Amino acid sequence: MTLAVGIFDLFTYGIPGALRLTLIVYVLVHLNIVDLASLASAPSVLQVIGATVSSYLLGHLAYPLSALMDKMAPRWNWSVDSARLEFVARVPESRDRAFVHADPALLLAAVELHDKEAAGEITRLQGVALMLRNSTLALVFGLIVAVIELVVGPDSVLAGVCASLLLVSLTAAIRHGRRVRHWDRLKTLEICFWLPGLDDRFDSSHRRSEARTRAADTS
Repeated sequence: MTLAVGIFDLFTYGIPGALRLTLIVYVLVHLNIVDLASLASAPSVLQVIGATVSSYLLGHLAYPLSALMDKMAPRWNWSVDSARLEFVARVPESRDRAFVHADPALLLAAVELHDKEAAGEITRLQGVALMLRNSTLALVFGLIVAVIELVVGPDSVLAGVCASLLLVSLTAAIRHGRRVRHWDRLKTLEICFWLPGLDDRFDSSHRRSEARTRAADTS
């Protein structure tokens, strides 16, 4: 059996999970629950494997909470409709094409079937957006730890600097993550503009849906 971890998994789960793991180890060491020297004395291979697996699992386990926090954050956001409006404004000839109003997940599937390399660019943008979004949880907890150390810690100046940097990083991660999410939707529409026969498929699906609706109304 071959286990493959792609760049999407690395961005979405691995990197945010590594941030959380680093914070957890930092807190445990400062509470004298874990001895850093004992961790460092373990074989390097075990350290790498343990850190990789733990980061990946933490990335998956904290994913729902990160998604919930994203909904609670201030509305520096672009919706799917925002991407459609911007695309149509930039490319007026696409205004009446059916694919513009289709579900983005279906459009990405169409791109994957037509050109996997082009779909990889969209997936990369999605991975970066999710990485930034999922990293906010670690940044929030890091900010809380920094504030606690600012109040009760021995080095309040360093803790204050860390708290300021974490707050700036948290704000930037939320805003830029949503900006990249907007970019991946635009990229999907831009690529789909050039896919042959795509509008016919969505037009026929729309006509079948309307026919079923009319049949249900008359029955």
